Amino acid sequence: MLRTPRYTALVGGIIALFATWTWFHAVGHPGVNGQDGHDYWRLATEWSAWLDDGPRPVRTEHPHGYPFLGALIGMISGGELWGLRITSAISLLVLVLLWSALLRTAFTSTAGVDLFLLVGLVLSPFLLRYSVVVMSDVPALALMAAALVATLRWSGAVGWRSAVVWLLLAMLLGMFALSVRMAVAPALAVYLIAWVHGPAWGRRWRWRVALVLAACALPLIFGTEAGAHLWAGVSGPLRDWSPLNVFRRELSSDDGVLHYAVPNVLYVLKVFIHPGFLPIGPLLLPFFRRSDLDLPHARLAGWTVVVYLLFIAGLPFQNDRVLLFAQPFVVLLMFPAFLRGYQWLLMSGIRPVLVFALIVCVQALLFVRAMVPFVQQAVVERELIALIVAMAPRHVYTHGMGAAFHTGCPEVKVTELWYKDLEGFEQGALFVVRPSDLVEQWKGLPPGTNWERVQRQGAIILLERSDGWVVARVKRSPNSVDRASTGASPHAAH
Repeated sequence: MLRTPRYTALVGGIIALFATWTWFHAVGHPGVNGQDGHDYWRLATEWSAWLDDGPRPVRTEHPHGYPFLGALIGMISGGELWGLRITSAISLLVLVLLWSALLRTAFTSTAGVDLFLLVGLVLSPFLLRYSVVVMSDVPALALMAAALVATLRWSGAVGWRSAVVWLLLAMLLGMFALSVRMAVAPALAVYLIAWVHGPAWGRRWRWRVALVLAACALPLIFGTEAGAHLWAGVSGPLRDWSPLNVFRRELSSDDGVLHYAVPNVLYVLKVFIHPGFLPIGPLLLPFFRRSDLDLPHARLAGWTVVVYLLFIAGLPFQNDRVLLFAQPFVVLLMFPAFLRGYQWLLMSGIRPVLVFALIVCVQALLFVRAMVPFVQQAVVERELIALIVAMAPRHVYTHGMGAAFHTGCPEVKVTELWYKDLEGFEQGALFVVRPSDLVEQWKGLPPGTNWERVQRQGAIILLERSDGWVVARVKRSPNSVDRASTGASPHAAH
């Protein structure tokens, strides 16, 4: 086995993080990834204000665990933005340390652990991408990885005192992960079963208690007014989850009608072989054996992957960010295959150092390729924000830039067109949209119908960019337009 220093993967992660931050600084990228990133940044500033006796932030579609952490770390790191970025970066390093400790405990042959984690985890393009920007995914992954380690300790415990400590720690970490990102919920269901199963002693008693509690809870959830109210509050993609989506290529949800090349059941398998998730996956799959799932950590990680992918396949969209959660658990399963593949290289007379040097270079290029669109998106956001600031409107209507305008133009009222149909628009306000997106994806839904309605009310195109973004000004007051031309669409909210 190619000998690498004990902390090669950790040092490689630190180098990758600082190299990316240097690149961002050179091109003026703020480290905020899309509209969700801007939302987290805004929430972090609100939590900082709350810590300084300001009002408590209200609940939004995003859990507040990550922005709260960003606000706390921002108190010592120079602001919320850096607090959020540091949280994401440290989470990658924590994930590396946890997987390194777990693999070194589970296997006698550990010489290749750091090399494997470097090419399988640290240099995974999508995982590294979300580690260098404001995004909650990697912090949630690090917490779930820690919960997995604690769950394994609980399952293998002999004395009840240490066992209870590990169980409580696993539950606390799992709940904290849920407060950072709701997408961890399917994996928590697997962990919950592992917590009940636990060590051999007391297992029958724990299952009896769990079944009794489940028998009491299910009628409350499904058969009471409170339970009905709870389910009625489910919105967004979860409301449209269906097992039939597993086999569909055309998916319909609040994001419009989306068309994909393959059905969801094939799409979720990308996590095993896609260059963005696990570039070395195609090289490892021939060496994977069913017996690799026999170890306790592999069984837990394997069930986590299976349950999570089945859940994701039922959602009405295909999103690489959502699929990312399974990637570190797939990596955990692939270590024995990596060892066999390395032995095959030695027996074939191929110099491993050349192979891994090539892999590292390819993965670095893949990361740059994965990051460039987001760097370009940040440039577009910065240019549109500068334009809005220069034009100094009182009100801006937009789709796809709402969160960026909230953080970049705090003195301007911003209305996101996605949420509902609006009956009229403020005279003199600006519209910042991409009409091609509204026609192709959002026809008949609020972003598209709002754009159609403002054109009937009267809108003057002020700027049409080469990338499709349009800036228009509302020409007339809603009251000056004939009711027949401004009547609510069939989708208007009541």
